[in-house]
Amino acid sequence: MFIPGQIYNRRHLHQLYGGQQQSGISTPSQHNLIMLFTGEQGSQYGYQDNWTDDGVFLYTGQGQTGDMIFMRGNRAVRDHAADGKDLYLFEYVQPGQVRYMGQMVCTGFQYRQAPDREGNERRVITFELASISAFDTTEPVETTEQELWATPLSDLRQRALATSVVARGPSERKQQSYYRSSAIRTYVMRRADGHCEGCGQEAPFRTSAGRPYLEPHHLRRLSDGGPDHPNWIAALCPNCHSRAHHSADRIAFNEQLIRIVREKERHVSPR
Repeated sequence: MFIPGQIYNRRHLHQLYGGQQQSGISTPSQHNLIMLFTGEQGSQYGYQDNWTDDGVFLYTGQGQTGDMIFMRGNRAVRDHAADGKDLYLFEYVQPGQVRYMGQMVCTGFQYRQAPDREGNERRVITFELASISAFDTTEPVETTEQELWATPLSDLRQRALATSVVARGPSERKQQSYYRSSAIRTYVMRRADGHCEGCGQEAPFRTSAGRPYLEPHHLRRLSDGGPDHPNWIAALCPNCHSRAHHSADRIAFNEQLIRIVREKERHVSPR
């Protein structure tokens, strides 16, 4: 969708996708994406965005006066995975011009004290964002995979739904998010119980580990990389996976998959 390092006119981005044109967090209502904008001009409101040594981007939340709370854009960033929204980060290079920095995942958040627009101390939300490329693996590492397949399904679902622990640091929350994404993929495969969640047919073959072969499909994302939420991933046979991406009826098919997964999540029970 966006090319890393390419410079875009912000006004043109909003013409294409909509969303708030003045806010650092833009949430277009007609698209499954959130655009984040960072730049030096935010320092006058106590915003201090920067990278950590561990490759986590600390992004200040929304709100110019008073304590920041989880509403509007802040809630949207925190809950983007559960809501099926993708995060795209842009950096100002000059007024009206922004460079695309990449697709991100919110792995957690922290609070800090900083002055607001009027110089009064207030509580600020700082989101911890990691590049989605850190999660671009189709399978968990073998030791993790073995552990997850041995975990009771109800416990595995709790891991897949777990949010980051606020008391931990950004590096630990990033690692926790990686393991959570592994738990999500394994949980979805086990939820399917050896049958494609698109056509209902039995998996076409078994892997070398003796498990039914199905492929994870992100229902709200153009690619299939990165962590998500159990509500937005389906386990598909290769044929249905290709159909979900390339067929003439892919939009209707993905909507059908969303309904199937939603219904299964309502009735999922431990096995």
